[in-house]
Amino acid sequence: MLSALHAIDTVLLAYVFGVFVLGGVIKGVSGFGMPLVTVPLIALVAPVPTAVALSLLPIIISNISQGYECRRHYHVLGLVWPLLISLAVSLGLAVQLLGSFRPEVLAIIIGVMIQVFVISQLTPNPPLIPPRWRFGTLIGAGLSSGLLGGMTSFYGFPALQALLALGLGRNEFILASSLFFLVGSVILGAGLLMQDIASPMHLLLSLACVLPTQLGMSLGEFIRERLSQAMFRGITLAVLSATGLAMIVRALTA
Repeated sequence: MLSALHAIDTVLLAYVFGVFVLGGVIKGVSGFGMPLVTVPLIALVAPVPTAVALSLLPIIISNISQGYECRRHYHVLGLVWPLLISLAVSLGLAVQLLGSFRPEVLAIIIGVMIQVFVISQLTPNPPLIPPRWRFGTLIGAGLSSGLLGGMTSFYGFPALQALLALGLGRNEFILASSLFFLVGSVILGAGLLMQDIASPMHLLLSLACVLPTQLGMSLGEFIRERLSQAMFRGITLAVLSATGLAMIVRALTA
């Protein structure tokens, strides 16, 4: 690993590590959002497939650690399992499409839909999914997220919006989103390796990015514990909105 790191420009390496510290802080505070931060920022200095590959191990390890910290809320699995299973099936099939489509139009559509959802959640009484519609909504969200993820590598929409619309508590949401991103990142990583989009060198560099990610998460979790539920929800929506805007800008400037 050391020889691989020495072969990279020091300034570039510092930038990449800084991006993962920032991504870790965002994830520590909001419970999600790291790849939605790291991939666009790294894509400014490297190809998008490289940015996705470098994010793999930090995503997997950070979601394992964050999910473990919220393990006392495991009962949420009884609610969100349809989302996890449908994502696994859909993304497992659709990941073969990665790189086969021009993702710009999809990214713009997703970005706009994210903004519409965020605006709807800013109302005094944001809409929640009625209990009788939860199963079907979560299945649909998982299938569509997997399909979009297979085309673009971004599989958070509309699944995250569905999780928010369940009205979960803070730690329940963090556990549910950690499990969601863990499932998605493992399947996406396997697809990248099988298609030779990610190489062993990418995985070595990805492993090196785990430490700055964990440092950022520790800082983010310290901040999160001092936030009210309302402020936590506001930050979560802000991260979603920024993500949608970043996707739109990136697609328009590609």
